[in-house]
Amino acid sequence: MKTLYLADTFPTNFRDSAGAMKQINDYVAKQTKGKIVDLLKNLDSNAVVIMVNYIFFKAKWETSFNHKGTQEQDFYVTSETVVRVPMMSREDQYHYLLDRNLSCRVVGVPYQGNATALFILPSEGKMQQVENGLSEKTLRKWLKMFKKRQLELYLPKFSIEGSYQLEKVLPSLGISNVFTSHADLSGISNHSNIQVSEMVHKAVVEVDESGTRAATATGTIFTFRSARLNSQRLVFNRPFLMFIVDNNILFLGKVNRP
Repeated sequence: MKTLYLADTFPTNFRDSAGAMKQINDYVAKQTKGKIVDLLKNLDSNAVVIMVNYIFFKAKWETSFNHKGTQEQDFYVTSETVVRVPMMSREDQYHYLLDRNLSCRVVGVPYQGNATALFILPSEGKMQQVENGLSEKTLRKWLKMFKKRQLELYLPKFSIEGSYQLEKVLPSLGISNVFTSHADLSGISNHSNIQVSEMVHKAVVEVDESGTRAATATGTIFTFRSARLNSQRLVFNRPFLMFIVDNNILFLGKVNRP
């Protein structure tokens, strides 16, 4: 496990289920600097191996958003439900494209290093169409078609998290034997009669103004009425999708309510 996956391993006493669960949860909390706590909610004393998967992502933008530009704005959860959110704004050149086939706009905002956040804003009423059209082919097409465009970008600050019981998800992807008596885990255990009973995954993403380089502080706070010439205003004030990509997809999520 250490060699192939760079995973940490440590022994524990599963007969003391409360102590074992605390040991695991404390480890994850420490590794994520307190952002993911109580990953495991319960633990079967019959367990012999626990494999946990977690990811916490909060990188710095290549160029930060100016804190002075963040103002409370309306976010339309639905046409009837409107909430107030802290809306960041920054005018700059971004990777941008309009996908007319899927009826959405896509903007790429680079992080420090190699990661890039892609924010996808479907046209009104087109969220389902965009979701249905998401694929590796679609993503690769977007990355190839990106053009630099001067944008006045409005993006809400948000923190989202998701917890998933993968034993309920992976069988639909064809991964099922490992959760049954047909499991063959002889590669990691001398016991021939063990199977995976539960697999938990938790992800947390935070987005705020922080960057590796300060945004140009002009003292000007843009509002929706002050668009500059030759720049396009792109306002993420309704549910949107986001990818975080490096060489692979690190995250894919939907922000319904920041």
